[in-house]
Amino acid sequence: MKIWLNDQICDSQVIDLDSDGWPVGNGVFETIRTENGEVFELARHMRRAATAARNFEIKLPGEDQIRDAIAALLTAEPHQLGRLRLLFSKDWFVAVHQSYDEILLPAKLKVIDESRLVDPIAFKTFPYSHRTGLLQLAQRDGFDEIICVNESGEITEGAVSNFLFLIDGQWVTTPLSAGVLPGVQRAITIERCGVTVQSLTRHDIERVDSAIVISSLKIGLAVTSIDNRDLIFDGQCRSFLDEIRAQTHSHSVG
Repeated sequence: MKIWLNDQICDSQVIDLDSDGWPVGNGVFETIRTENGEVFELARHMRRAATAARNFEIKLPGEDQIRDAIAALLTAEPHQLGRLRLLFSKDWFVAVHQSYDEILLPAKLKVIDESRLVDPIAFKTFPYSHRTGLLQLAQRDGFDEIICVNESGEITEGAVSNFLFLIDGQWVTTPLSAGVLPGVQRAITIERCGVTVQSLTRHDIERVDSAIVISSLKIGLAVTSIDNRDLIFDGQCRSFLDEIRAQTHSHSVG
């Protein structure tokens, strides 16, 4: 596999990467969806990466260098549907582009009430094993994602996703103040799709009629159940999913 390292394309064996494209070390990262050589919402991802890098005193490459790296990598490792990961540490810049399999089946969610199991995150940092480990625990129990609850009893986010909930006819998402990562897809649904921000407690889950999992890779994925309670997945929900997809923009970086 070809990757980008600092200023050139090279073989992935040059550095130590696991099968999911994670390098040894620590830093900040962005995971971005690609389709047919186009990248989704790159400017938003780079703004978030810049904010995180400042917090951890990591100097990012220039924007032109990052765009050139992405263009070269998408040519060297082309995928019809891909997962582009940009990783920045104090010592290097790595970009990895791998095939991504679209999730087609609606998700089943499980609420995790033990707040001690879930550390709130304000920035996307690696190692990311704590969050991916939580996802694996959910999958082991037959669920696709978890809904985290903080120590104050507020709903936060998933292991690797944000959520939209339909309550009393309004699509809502939880506030950053609850311990929610400022997701790119979350911001898009608020700014472009009319989603409102509302604090939700564990008890509000019983009021949820429909739900959608959102992330930069999934874009939007319907939910069939929470804690084995069936939710509504009807024409209105499908139409809203279509709107979210239409409002998530891709573009060429070449």
